[in-house]
Amino acid sequence: MAKKKATSPLTRNQKLFQMPYLYPVDANNLDVDEAMSRLFIYLRTGGRLIRRSDKIIFDAKLCEDAETPKAVLKAVLEENGHLFDGVGDDRRELLSSWLESHFAIMSRRGKSAGGAYRMAGLRPLHFMVIKLFNPNVKGQDRRLSQFFYNALKDDTALTSAPDSLMREFFEIGVRRHGDNDYRVDENALNQLATDHKLDIELLFLLRLLQPFDTDKYSTKKDDQVAAIEFLCPEQIDLLKQDLKLLFLYKDCIPRRELINYMTTLMVFHAALYFYQTVRITNYMIAHGKLPEPQGDQPQPGEPRSHAPFALDFFCDMTGGHHEHVDGLAKQRFTEHFKDVEKYFKSAYLMKKLEEFAGGYLTPDQKKGGGKAYIELLLKGYLNHKDIDGYFARDIQAIRQAGYDEESGEFNSDVERIIAICNGRGLNRLQTFVEILYHFQYGTLREQHRKLISGLCGNELDRGFMAGRGRARRKYVIGNELLEVLIQLAVLEKRESDNNWQTRPMPIRKFVDWLGGRYGLLIDTLGPNGEESEQNNRALASNYEALKTRLRQLGFFTDLADASNSQVIEPRFHIVNGEMEETLSGA
Repeated sequence: MAKKKATSPLTRNQKLFQMPYLYPVDANNLDVDEAMSRLFIYLRTGGRLIRRSDKIIFDAKLCEDAETPKAVLKAVLEENGHLFDGVGDDRRELLSSWLESHFAIMSRRGKSAGGAYRMAGLRPLHFMVIKLFNPNVKGQDRRLSQFFYNALKDDTALTSAPDSLMREFFEIGVRRHGDNDYRVDENALNQLATDHKLDIELLFLLRLLQPFDTDKYSTKKDDQVAAIEFLCPEQIDLLKQDLKLLFLYKDCIPRRELINYMTTLMVFHAALYFYQTVRITNYMIAHGKLPEPQGDQPQPGEPRSHAPFALDFFCDMTGGHHEHVDGLAKQRFTEHFKDVEKYFKSAYLMKKLEEFAGGYLTPDQKKGGGKAYIELLLKGYLNHKDIDGYFARDIQAIRQAGYDEESGEFNSDVERIIAICNGRGLNRLQTFVEILYHFQYGTLREQHRKLISGLCGNELDRGFMAGRGRARRKYVIGNELLEVLIQLAVLEKRESDNNWQTRPMPIRKFVDWLGGRYGLLIDTLGPNGEESEQNNRALASNYEALKTRLRQLGFFTDLADASNSQVIEPRFHIVNGEMEETLSGA
């Protein structure tokens, strides 16, 4: 006889885990391209959501191939076929395939709809992709777009000013029209063509979008992206600094490649923010207060971070060919995931503490956020006189939900946890959290493994993680991420005129820069690493493997054995980058 599956005694409300003031991104699989595309929409609408569309191409009742690149291309050619000379029936299929593979974001339907793919929108190549956003498709960005929007929305150099870096780059060839629409600027296109700056991808994209109008955004209060006060604003500072440095290359890196670099850099910083959040949350539960930043904000490109914790990702650069290096990188990920598992309890405690404090906070206090709000909860309510009574009721409710009338017994797991917590002298809030952790651990572990995989770009060139399963995952540095970081590392500001330029960089200095600014470790295990002869040999091998990889990618020049003659040469060069005003005090 099959054993009856045990049911959880927890209610839906008791299981709630996410607290936006800690980490605003939902833990699950996420689509990075969709997150960036939605960010572009929010930047145009002021953070308002588009909830519905009147476009025929997205209506299955009115369009035979609704929500497909084929339907989009058909509508474009019917209205503006004169702009696509030579596109006969034999070439429509080719253009449709190109649209799907290089421009469209495709989302798979549920099993009830046959599992076919449909078009959710366009990749983040231009702000005008807002015209083909499909609100009928459920988003898979897990609010990563809202995280980025809050990080960038008020930065005049990057997004909010008419001449900001992202607006100039992503609104090229168009002019704003109405509240949230665009129109193609023919004069601007002609000038781009004259200056030999109009590539075929950009021209195709603008002509493709030209016939469509942007759908109206929702004006409902609940459809406005919620404002976030970041728990780790220091990491957000570094993100914005790096983005401004990257845009120094806007005239020398091919457009699509620079967009890929930007996406890689932003998601990399979102991953660093997550790891900072884990450590900050665990620290504040252990110490009852928030950690302090590490000094003042660094200058753009300076080899240090001012975020509260020095991160320590030991990265295997040998491709798994050195057994001990491979083992050290896997061990470091395992150590970090133990911190994440500890974070489950810390975040649950803060979530439930917030629920308790809700009965005492004023309406204005409830609207707060960021560090001030967290400190209010920690200092005002963590040791409140009513806290044991409040959570004793929740614990009793769980006991009753787990009571078996046939046997006359309570849930054995719940009773065991309560007994252990009583023996350890834990209060009722801590006991309640232990019960939640026990029943929700499997779900939280799986959700956060997916989140970490997406943020860290597991097995992707843009990421810094490889391997499947907790025991086999490790930190690496993908080729695209390595390229992006090299282009940032080689930038320096000339003292003579404050303009930016690229210069060769000694590899020793580059390795120190990776560790100091981002916590990417190559030939050290950090202050908590074990010193041994075997480890030292492995670290030396990893350093040599980095040089080999850089040489293969064409970045490394070994002029002599002397370390100052072993330099990194960037792929793209800047001689006179004039952007000191946007970067000063970034």
